[in-house]
Amino acid sequence: MRLDNKVVIKKLLFAGLILFAIVLLGFLYAYFQSGIEKIGYVKVLNNKNQDLLYGREFEGRLVDSRGNDHLLFKFKTTDAEVDKNFTLFPRRFFAWGKNYVAYTQNLKEVILVDYKTRKEVFRQGLNERIEFINVNREKEEFVIATEKALYVLKYQKKQGNEKKSLFILERVAEGKFCWPSLSCDSRYIVCGENNNKENYSATSFVLIDLQSNTKKKIFSEKIGNLPLTQDYRLIFSTAISEDNKWAVISTSSSASPPYVYLVAVNLKSGAVREFSKNTGLCNSPGFFISNDKYMFAQGEPEYKGFGDYSSIIDPFRSKPVILHLNTGKLEIVNDVPKDINAYWPIYGNNKAIYFIDRNYQSFVPNKIFDTNIYRLKNKKVELLFQIKGGIVSFLDSPCFNLSPKFSFLNPCSVYLNVIPETVM
Repeated sequence: MRLDNKVVIKKLLFAGLILFAIVLLGFLYAYFQSGIEKIGYVKVLNNKNQDLLYGREFEGRLVDSRGNDHLLFKFKTTDAEVDKNFTLFPRRFFAWGKNYVAYTQNLKEVILVDYKTRKEVFRQGLNERIEFINVNREKEEFVIATEKALYVLKYQKKQGNEKKSLFILERVAEGKFCWPSLSCDSRYIVCGENNNKENYSATSFVLIDLQSNTKKKIFSEKIGNLPLTQDYRLIFSTAISEDNKWAVISTSSSASPPYVYLVAVNLKSGAVREFSKNTGLCNSPGFFISNDKYMFAQGEPEYKGFGDYSSIIDPFRSKPVILHLNTGKLEIVNDVPKDINAYWPIYGNNKAIYFIDRNYQSFVPNKIFDTNIYRLKNKKVELLFQIKGGIVSFLDSPCFNLSPKFSFLNPCSVYLNVIPETVM
């Protein structure tokens, strides 16, 4: 009996040592990985033919500060209509989750690629043209808008030895929608809708409740009292806070050149706040850094000579700013050097702001040569990567889950309740 007890004790000690070793390896891996910057991006390659308007060759890549550079996908468009769509706001066709990137290469199929294996894990064709892809990173659920409907692509657990796909694509709403954003709890979708028979380009803003299967129009596609044949609303981005209280859109009238500004909606009270005076020259996309603070880039070098922008501080330089939704106060992040234009700021959960600058030749991405990716942390701006070509989509390292399966130390959240240390 004593011998049996000793054997059991030895087995338990051995199992405990193995468990301790696994946990220790997880901690060590997370510790050594914490200093490595990883960036996922999609770029359009430079055209050798400078007279060609549209970019045709795209690459999705994952790079890190150790010099690793992995190709996730690559494709070349061949259809003129597809080329045109990929030139007009191409970021709408790519979405970066924690474990997968979703994209379309022909506007007919949704494709998922796994970061770790760099292999395709899902592909499904649709009968209508794909127009927008976005993601709820917390739940790794993707929302897709086609010319006819909204879909949600999500992970499904396998039952036993079933051979079905790990993902399911569900049609959730009928209609023509744009710039959809899925709430953190995956209950709501906020988006633009184009359904006015007087002018199908006019865009209203709607809230879709997936739990009750209802749709609510938040505000109109009309701007002022002019008929929709003369002036109407356009929407360029949407976002919803983690607590589902605030929704923010970037919007403009149909006038040219567009004057893009922010509108915030309190979804609890229904109150709409327009910030046209102090958020003009907004460069979408932006995002929530807390439940009541929204970060975006403001300023446009190409707008010199187009009009009076005296209500905007430093209007012809793009810089990160934070809008306090409750007060309307605008807070400028002052630590970016004056000779850098900061586009597409992303606030990571490591209290750093990531952004890009580019050799700004044109609004057309394939005519942008060289893109720099920077990190702003502790009042210091660092150049992380230099990319040849125009970046059309990117995401910073704190939102990736690239650690081995035994590691549980890789949290990811873009919804943070602290203001970055770099903001004064």
